[in-house]
Amino acid sequence: MEVEEYARIAAAEDEHWWYRNTRALMADLLAPWLGRDQLILDAGCGPGGNGAWLADHGCVVGADLSDDALRFVQARRPETLPARASVTQLPFADGSFDVAVAITVLFSVADDALAARELARVLTPGGAVLLFEPAFESLRRAHDVTVHGIHRYRRRGLAALATAAGLRLRRATYAYSFLAPPAALLHMLERRSRTGPVRDQGSDVERRALDRLFAPLAAAERRWLIRHDVPVGTSAVVLATKD
Repeated sequence: MEVEEYARIAAAEDEHWWYRNTRALMADLLAPWLGRDQLILDAGCGPGGNGAWLADHGCVVGADLSDDALRFVQARRPETLPARASVTQLPFADGSFDVAVAITVLFSVADDALAARELARVLTPGGAVLLFEPAFESLRRAHDVTVHGIHRYRRRGLAALATAAGLRLRRATYAYSFLAPPAALLHMLERRSRTGPVRDQGSDVERRALDRLFAPLAAAERRWLIRHDVPVGTSAVVLATKD
């Protein structure tokens, strides 16, 4: 990912509705596995906002291969310990972490199966890993180029990565169902207007005009997701544990 995109994310992740709601959804899903004095991995942490809140539950290690991302972590997230590492080759011992999160990470990793195995390897028995990734190839857009996206997932495929890595599946659902229709429309419009190769057309985090509409919709969906799955959405979400 380019440094400009990390800067955009860092500027938006404290206030933008998507980031705030995603953190709240993470907290809901991980609640049974979150305690105190835990060691927590934020894999592919980027600027660090998605995982910094987990410091309330212990020590958070933010691992990212990008020096640019880690500079944002060092400057803005003192509660997170930065570590330069690839998610496909984590420099941690087996069973090191009680909880691991990978939020929009695997989609940009060529060998996503290896990344899933690494997350499983560093997880302690009884620990939980949460994966949160862009969904559906049919929703691919120019923004995928901006963030170097390789994969998009159906929930069954993301769940298969977790189980193939030796993890026990706890939840597999979609999220942001209300974004699927506008995302599909944008995909269609981009395809119709495209006259050449897909180009970088800027960052989604800068498009803030509809925050006041989307935030309450996201909160309502999150209440539903506490006990129910949704059949479609712009994100695929998998929660798994290590026996």
